[in-house]
Amino acid sequence: MAFIACLQIGIAFALWRAGRRRLEDALPLFCFFIVLMPLESKLVIPGLFDVNTMRVSLMTMTWMFFSKPRRNHGPKLPLAPLMAAHVMWALLSTAYSLSFVVSIKQLLSQVVEFYLMYYILAKTLTKMETVHRMLYAMLLAMGLCCVFSTLEVFASWSVLRIFPASNWITYNGGLDPLYTELGRGLRVRGTFPHPILFGDALAISIVLCLYLLGFWARGRQRVVLWSILMLMFWSIYKTQSRGPWLATVVCCMLMFFMVKKAVRRYLLTAAAMALIVLVVRPGVWQSIDALYQATTDPTQPVGTSYLYRHALMESIEQSVAKEPARALLGYGLGTFRVLGLEVDFLGQKKIWYTCDNNWAAFLYETGYVGLILIMLLLFWPMFLALRNYWILGPPEGTLSGVLFITMAGFYFLLISVAAYSWGQQGYMNWILISISVSLPRIRALRLWAAKKRRLESEARQSFEIGSEREMPVPVIV
Repeated sequence: MAFIACLQIGIAFALWRAGRRRLEDALPLFCFFIVLMPLESKLVIPGLFDVNTMRVSLMTMTWMFFSKPRRNHGPKLPLAPLMAAHVMWALLSTAYSLSFVVSIKQLLSQVVEFYLMYYILAKTLTKMETVHRMLYAMLLAMGLCCVFSTLEVFASWSVLRIFPASNWITYNGGLDPLYTELGRGLRVRGTFPHPILFGDALAISIVLCLYLLGFWARGRQRVVLWSILMLMFWSIYKTQSRGPWLATVVCCMLMFFMVKKAVRRYLLTAAAMALIVLVVRPGVWQSIDALYQATTDPTQPVGTSYLYRHALMESIEQSVAKEPARALLGYGLGTFRVLGLEVDFLGQKKIWYTCDNNWAAFLYETGYVGLILIMLLLFWPMFLALRNYWILGPPEGTLSGVLFITMAGFYFLLISVAAYSWGQQGYMNWILISISVSLPRIRALRLWAAKKRRLESEARQSFEIGSEREMPVPVIV
């Protein structure tokens, strides 16, 4: 535990040092730590909650934000009324929860942390360059996770072993953070809690990497991003996760039609390289095809996991319909993983503790009203990003279109796994939401600064011309 304490102190100090002059300067480093550090990096306070690296980073940023003089950079932030409504409903749901302590902890991680981070980031961001550096930092963290995934495959070693064994997230009764599954073998997870969650983050990151390659990267940055992009494609294949594969394909297609310039060329290059790999290494295509065939076979474990998601939604709808209050308020945040739910699946009734459909989890935990509120809260910034894509010029408008694609991809992936509040990808989504709602203000500040510089230049030129006219004409004797 001393190692984790020293690590967290070092991260807090690094953030403080980076944001000592301006808090905005610390945002890229904050994004890097949020994406890279695993849930295993935590100090457990018995009976209370875990102090993980994400919370330490956020607490450090919060302290710096409120300790520095603040300026009002514009009107009230979007989403504030929806956030207030969702917080109030989450409190009501927690008060009626079947496990009050569990719901309080989830209220802290699922509501307070996300919304506080959104407020700090959206109030602090003022420059497009900072936004690009934040995205670059997130991709550097994902690149490191991909390097760790190569160690999982070729060295059978997980970086999560450097943390205490009591903090490990293991599966299938295993005693090792390496994830192996019947029918799929080893599935890489990097520093994420589960291979599917790692795949979700990769699907989002591939889109962001293509954007930076086309609109920002120069020189060494371009080399780094191309290396990360290749590693991410390899890692997402090794996650053996169907949802992230499909999301990556759909998001890349949207990128091709919505985002022009060099991104189309890069997409075609990546597609050509993937085709070459399939031709040179036919085993890659065979493994993909085998996974697809197993998905449609209800006798295979992979097929049953696919069918389970349909049975899960039906069971949750029946569960909340048993009592009007539960239909409105749900059973409480976080209660599914603790109490479980009896699901009628393949002719057998069994208690399940994993809710592999986050939209269904929203319904179970906060009822129909809570589901509607969170859907409005998540889809409204996606609508704003699409609107900004049409009305804002580049570069803000272009990035708005990219963020629309990433949010759409993430919300699609919530159908197949509870990815909203478990792991780094939930924080990634809210970082992107914060950037998205800040882009109109960033554009206004940039245009105002350009206009100010132009007026100052014109005034200086007028003064110089006036001074030349007033100069006396020398008399030659």
